[in-house]
Amino acid sequence: MQLNRPFATVTPTLDGDVLAVLASTDATFTISQVQRLLATGSGEGIRKVLTRLVAQGVVLHDRVGRTNTYRLNTEHLAAEPIMALSQLNSTFLRRLEKHLHGWRTTLRYAAVFGSAATGRMKLDSDIDLLLVRAADTDDDGDDAWEERVTELARLVTAWTGNDASVVEYTEDELRAAAAAGEPLLRDVSKQGLTVAGTRSWFNAQLRPTARRS
Repeated sequence: MQLNRPFATVTPTLDGDVLAVLASTDATFTISQVQRLLATGSGEGIRKVLTRLVAQGVVLHDRVGRTNTYRLNTEHLAAEPIMALSQLNSTFLRRLEKHLHGWRTTLRYAAVFGSAATGRMKLDSDIDLLLVRAADTDDDGDDAWEERVTELARLVTAWTGNDASVVEYTEDELRAAAAAGEPLLRDVSKQGLTVAGTRSWFNAQLRPTARRS
């Protein structure tokens, strides 16, 4: 799936993209506003989609002067599943956070990065995850850690249909990679979505030792 195009999981048509816009807020939209937000689809194509959705009662149409406006009908029977679909990205992140919380002191930091974090996913994109293993933990050792990582990758694929690409560091390895100027870590710092630990801790590990608290 594409986390940035949640409706594509059930329909590849322009209808899903238009619904994603309308479900993102309580505001009303003109056709040109929808078109600017989508950056795909013609004005005529969007108009036809909105006409179909109005006929289904899912979208409410109003006219202000000469301008046609549209908004999602939140009282419609289909509104709840539509809004749930529109929030698949945040649902994925919450589910990931909840699962990683169960790792307790084993995990120092985790983040989603790459196209899943920047909103540029393609259908076959991997979901990139960075994990930093805590230095001192009471876990059962390397085997237990590897089992957790394997299960995490399985769950990500089960939830999304996409392969998980997991990058692992210990705390010492993270600092060594940061000192060597590993570009992946800069990408995580700038665009990553934290799902365990704190971004402030992670960013602190990327600074020179003399400045790190």
